[in-house]
Amino acid sequence: MSAGGPSSATSGPATLVAVLALCVVLLTGAACPDAHQVPAEGADDGMSVLRRAAVAGKETAYSAVREVTGAEGEAPSHVHVVHRPGAGLALAPVGEEEAAFVVRASSALESLDERLLHMLEDTYEVTDAGTADLEGREARVVEAGRADGTVAGRFWVDTGTGLLVGSTVYEVSGEPALSVRLTGLAPGEGDWPEGAVGGTPWGDALTGEERDGLREDGWTLPEHLHWNLRLVDARSTEHAGRRVVHAIYSDGLSQVSVFIQRGKLDTKHTASLRDGYAGTDMGGSGVTTQHDTVFGGDVGQYQSMWQAGGFVYTVLADAPAGIASSAVTALPGPESSGFWARVHRGMSRLGFL
Repeated sequence: MSAGGPSSATSGPATLVAVLALCVVLLTGAACPDAHQVPAEGADDGMSVLRRAAVAGKETAYSAVREVTGAEGEAPSHVHVVHRPGAGLALAPVGEEEAAFVVRASSALESLDERLLHMLEDTYEVTDAGTADLEGREARVVEAGRADGTVAGRFWVDTGTGLLVGSTVYEVSGEPALSVRLTGLAPGEGDWPEGAVGGTPWGDALTGEERDGLREDGWTLPEHLHWNLRLVDARSTEHAGRRVVHAIYSDGLSQVSVFIQRGKLDTKHTASLRDGYAGTDMGGSGVTTQHDTVFGGDVGQYQSMWQAGGFVYTVLADAPAGIASSAVTALPGPESSGFWARVHRGMSRLGFL
């Protein structure tokens, strides 16, 4: 018997056990991917449905009422919408005397946009889930799935007109975080609201070179904000002689808007942040006058404002609570070490966490 015989005999079973254990680990990891793994693998056979809907959304005239529902217990908001190809999308709050606001091809990303579709495909598994009835209309359902198989979002595309008529973003728990529906859909040119304002893109689009220049001057303008929230649009304008930058981040489902300008908040806003209240009263600030300009009165589900390092940051998010809070904490915070803890406590009191 060779000198190596006994050790080889004993090491054989041990090696086999080690290999089998490694296989179990690998198979378990493959069978149970994390919900936030990117990308979620799949054929993405639903992307063609959404891309056709994006074309229909640009080329089809229609009028409807848009219903937006946030977290459970919140009353939905309703907005009259009229779309005319070439003229834009007019939005007027139902039951209010405010003038309608017109959105053209702007950073508001009011409809399916190739930038959002690209992010959606890069982040989720996008599948065609067949047809379903949505308020009496047949619609094709497209699901955006996370890597662990849970549904992160659903889209409903009207089979008759090809228009996107509904979407819902879900929390990881499965609860709806934000739902949008078009009700009373009427194809054809509707009555264009009198006195509609707007109609031009908000500010000038910033090139990569211009964004780099801002960063060199001390502006925080990341290309990647949090997880797979990546910069899809960045614009700049002036208000009261000061530059204001508006950056939009998205994973294809959620949108987070970040407004940045040099300056500081007044005592009222500073006090509200000291109290840990994450959602602030947005009136009376030079930054906030931009919100209605961009969103036509719809300033998002989650709102937060603070100052840091000589800049004022304002975040508006249509996103699940976890994504919204992580996006906020990815930005520079006040020097107070307990600020972000108070933000999370404030969000918890507001029902976001």
